[in-house]
Amino acid sequence: MKTNLNVDTQALREKILDLAMRGKLVKQDAGDQPASVLLEKIKAEKVELVKEGKIKKSKKFPEITDDEKPFDIPDSWEWVRLGDIVTVAGGKRIPAGLKMTTENTGHVYIRVSDMKNGTIDTSNLMYISEDIFSLISKYIINEDDIYITVAGTIGKVGIVPKELNGANLTENADRLIFRNLNQIWLKDSLESIFIGRQIEGATTKVGQPKLAIRRIQNLILPLPPLAEQKRIADKVSELFKQVDVIEKNVAEYQDLEQAMRSKLLDLAMRGKLVDQDPSDEPASELLKKIQAEKAELVKEGKIKRSKKLPEITDDEKPFDIPDSWEWVRLGDITIITSGGTPSKSKKEYWESGDIPWITPALMGKAKHKTYKGETGYINKNGLSNSSAKLIPKNSIVYSSRAPIGHINVVPFDYTTNQGCKSVTPINENIDFLYYTLMQQTPNIISRASGTTFKEISGSKFAETPIPLPPLAEQKRIADKLTRFFEDLDTIKQNLATVS
Repeated sequence: MKTNLNVDTQALREKILDLAMRGKLVKQDAGDQPASVLLEKIKAEKVELVKEGKIKKSKKFPEITDDEKPFDIPDSWEWVRLGDIVTVAGGKRIPAGLKMTTENTGHVYIRVSDMKNGTIDTSNLMYISEDIFSLISKYIINEDDIYITVAGTIGKVGIVPKELNGANLTENADRLIFRNLNQIWLKDSLESIFIGRQIEGATTKVGQPKLAIRRIQNLILPLPPLAEQKRIADKVSELFKQVDVIEKNVAEYQDLEQAMRSKLLDLAMRGKLVDQDPSDEPASELLKKIQAEKAELVKEGKIKRSKKLPEITDDEKPFDIPDSWEWVRLGDITIITSGGTPSKSKKEYWESGDIPWITPALMGKAKHKTYKGETGYINKNGLSNSSAKLIPKNSIVYSSRAPIGHINVVPFDYTTNQGCKSVTPINENIDFLYYTLMQQTPNIISRASGTTFKEISGSKFAETPIPLPPLAEQKRIADKLTRFFEDLDTIKQNLATVS
């Protein structure tokens, strides 16, 4: 079972961009030319480009109201609409009946699927013929521009690498054209949560999601002085590199932690984690006691007599165990109970319920050895009118489908649905049994069957071969594993705190 460190690197990146948008990431410099002067330059240049016929004149954008300004910005900054500082131009679809090709024609056609990680993935580029290019030659994107996806996948932004300067652009993305702005600063700003929320609100939801050019133009953002834009972009880059290091360390620790847990469990099940004590009563005697107690429970009518399980073959024994241990099947030494679900149509089974009801989905949220997750509830009528059984506290609940392998020790009486198996120990150390099932999960999964989803049946689950140590040694193994795993959890928490 793979663990996750509590380090949300995506949230760290979002916080960095949020600080950048508010003017709190770098200091302001009184020597910077204010954004108001920069804005006038941009507007004057846009007017000139319209006169030259290089861009189309856009409609006047509405004034930005105070209600649209969610936070204060430095005095040298200005609130602007995106259309005030950039020109938005669309891409173009390939004419009907014509197709792209993998042959390098010299005319790259950039698709949304190529737009990854703020740039263009060149590993699977498509091209258009000279004939198609002649029909859509105006719909290109340059290295100085920024792309933004506007159909299906909405709001991904990035920069085109130099080698793709002048490539044709899909109709599912738009091109942002600008001068007198720092390109990296603008891309980072468009990736902020502040802009993301605006884009989400501006996207039409009927049919395929789309983001119209006019709605892109109406997005608002704070504009810093040009010199500060570069300082912000540099600082964001520096901090993102540090986040990348954290992310790499987290991933490496997760792999290492998983390997360490697996190795510790493997050593424990081979009898190599703690020393054997010659004075311990051997597992063969423990097994006799367990079998006698099961027989007594059958006589008392507390459990049903189970079918005799097959002998364990040498092929089923993957490693040697100490002489004082025994290979046994899980069903020989425990009581295994499958779950059930009362009729959903009978609301009275679920109303005023006081019997905890556990499902694999709820178990997935319970990250501890001892079950601390939420539970559903049924009542006694629901229990008596279904195949569900009341399981005694300090049993183990094990998810046997969708997915297989969630496992907890439950400290209260409970019942489960069909996606779980419950394991009630008989003269075994509950913690040792928990760790045994954890170590055996790959074996259990390998014997599961099913097409829609994999499931381990009750009979297959009962046949799981496990090594059984003397009872005293079970406790020593479980205690040592618990200490080791607690140490790993402490390291994990400390790494998260430092991060």
